[in-house]
Amino acid sequence: MARCATCHAKLPQNGWEWCSACGSSVVPDIREWKLAPRSEPSKRRPRVETIISSAQGRRRSRRSTLAVLISVVIVALAGIAIGAIEAGIVGEAELFPAYDSAVGRYGFIDKNGSMVIQPQFTEVGPFSEGLAAVTDGDVWGFIDKQGEMVIPMWLDQASAFSEGLAAVNVGGEHGFIDQTGEFVIWPALPGAQPFSDDLSAVILRSEATSGWGYIDRTGELVIQPVSMSVSPFSEGLAAVWMRNENGAMRWGYIDRTGKMAIPARYYAAEPFSEGLAAVWMGDDLAHLWGYIESSGAFVIDAQFADAQSFSEGLGAVKVEAGSEYSGYGYVDSSGTMVIEPRFWDAGAFSQGLAPVQPRARSGDFRWGYIDRRGTLVIPAQFATAEPFLSGGLAPVTLDKDGMEHAYVDTEGNIVYQWVTPAE
Repeated sequence: MARCATCHAKLPQNGWEWCSACGSSVVPDIREWKLAPRSEPSKRRPRVETIISSAQGRRRSRRSTLAVLISVVIVALAGIAIGAIEAGIVGEAELFPAYDSAVGRYGFIDKNGSMVIQPQFTEVGPFSEGLAAVTDGDVWGFIDKQGEMVIPMWLDQASAFSEGLAAVNVGGEHGFIDQTGEFVIWPALPGAQPFSDDLSAVILRSEATSGWGYIDRTGELVIQPVSMSVSPFSEGLAAVWMRNENGAMRWGYIDRTGKMAIPARYYAAEPFSEGLAAVWMGDDLAHLWGYIESSGAFVIDAQFADAQSFSEGLGAVKVEAGSEYSGYGYVDSSGTMVIEPRFWDAGAFSQGLAPVQPRARSGDFRWGYIDRRGTLVIPAQFATAEPFLSGGLAPVTLDKDGMEHAYVDTEGNIVYQWVTPAE
């Protein structure tokens, strides 16, 4: 999985032109893709490896002006799963955003692929805490799971609800509303991110200070600017990118009071998940990943070329033997390799399955899904594949240009697919 060259934050499969952590420009992957034969698509079909195009995962253009504005932009459909998991907003995924090519509008399907909220919106966000942001033009509102408009369309921008609040923008001002549509924090400081652990990251710029801090649910700045880049709080700690005592820009962790709980000494640091956080150590000889606990002590020694956050008891790690690429496998919380490292790339477990690229070394960059034993139970057939949502479907793309989208169930069946119009 690609990383930002500036702050080393991970980039999604369908990467942006700008890093969502620090705002730096990202160089796109322009390598050619090897394609497999295709047949005409149908709405629902069983898993068949030979009928879906192979792809490496070329970055699509989803330009954002600054990282501080990304938090209030609705998650694009191709990246719903990974964005929701990283933001801690998995929500109630009984309904899934979907596009109807015949009418050129978005609606919502159930886990069987039936359109239960009819396509009537030009853009939508995922359901979270019972509500979903929708628009039929230039302004946004929120609907419930019956499709009823519970917050009228009058917001210039709107994000998903998290801990009872949603970040919105009206007239160039940022703030937060509750589920009745009433302003709870207005205005808020720029860059307001979704709340986690009752705190939201905001950015401050003045002659005296510049950087990211955190507000509480009253809008009060409770953690002064501490970092040039931040992550949401998770398990009581937040990763921050800042200058350490040696003058180097490194990642560390602060607690909810803003106190430095784990010193800034890492080249990269992931959020805590299941009691562990993946961190990238650096020295004169190597840059290796391992896992620490909340005290900062290593539980799994730094030994991997890459490491991802734990999910369902397993963490994806990349192993290299000298100059030979060995691939991604999965370790348990003791550091035992339970799925041998043989995949070109790998993602998080969800619903007992994880997306992987099993044959990229042969020039076949398609994604499939493995179970917890490492068995490829859904054959590699997708251009990109995201973790499963809680309702039992996973978003995938079927073509190298990222225009053909679909949802698959845990058996590998495509339950719904669509083609988005060219921009």
